Amino acid sequence: MRNLFYFFIFGLVILFTVQGCKEDVSKIQSDHIEVVMRRIGNDILLQSSDSISVVKPILFEGDKYRIQFGSDFSFLPDNLVKTIDIILKKELPYEDYLVKIEACETKEVIYSYEINQFVKFDEVACRERSQPEDCYEVVIQFIQKKEQNLSVIILIVLLTISISMGSYYYYKKRNFIGNTNTIKIGEYLYDAKKMILIRKEKTIELTSKESELLSLLYESANETVERDIILNKVWGDEGGYVGRTLDVYISKLRKKLDNDASVQLKNIRGIGYKLIIED
Repeated sequence: MRNLFYFFIFGLVILFTVQGCKEDVSKIQSDHIEVVMRRIGNDILLQSSDSISVVKPILFEGDKYRIQFGSDFSFLPDNLVKTIDIILKKELPYEDYLVKIEACETKEVIYSYEINQFVKFDEVACRERSQPEDCYEVVIQFIQKKEQNLSVIILIVLLTISISMGSYYYYKKRNFIGNTNTIKIGEYLYDAKKMILIRKEKTIELTSKESELLSLLYESANETVERDIILNKVWGDEGGYVGRTLDVYISKLRKKLDNDASVQLKNIRGIGYKLIIED
């Protein structure tokens, strides 16, 4: 159970870490885009020979950025298209985007175009038709490619695989059979409740201490369990169980598991014991 718990915690840590990083990056990116939008607004006003009027706060509408102005202006689509494309390509990683020029009050689209892999800025139509001075708003929408979400999808898939493999490894290792009291240890079936080992229809009885000892070592299979931990958990405060007492029980348990080479009960000198179960 401990290993599965570790896999679960590991998955949560990755998930929350990535989510936190994603939110931080998203906030920084959003702030940067706002600065870029204001620069675009400023250059549009300068093209209209207006160096006094202000660019109002940028409005974020879902996946769209709305640039508002403090005064009316006129524009030549050719200059506007070039300005927006140059700034966006220099400052932002988006190659595909949609631009709309809307009338302030009616929101009627006065001029619009899209830049993508098939249409470049020098291929945009109707660029020579100058628009009269009026109140306009510029709306820019970035068209995210499916590939941009690929890293997130891969992360989710890897996280799912990691947790699934952890669960599979846990249940394969523990391999519960029939009920929670019966587990598979190599070629043996171990029934902790009945305190018996079964191999090839042969039943081997265990004492209560041997059963407790085997259960403890099995909980940390393939990991070393310290002597002090074993003595405390198996014998507790019964007293007198020091020195070779534990070694005697280990020796008895080892003999009862001796018929399966894939199961080994090893003495880790100076530390404790390890129950090794080979897949």
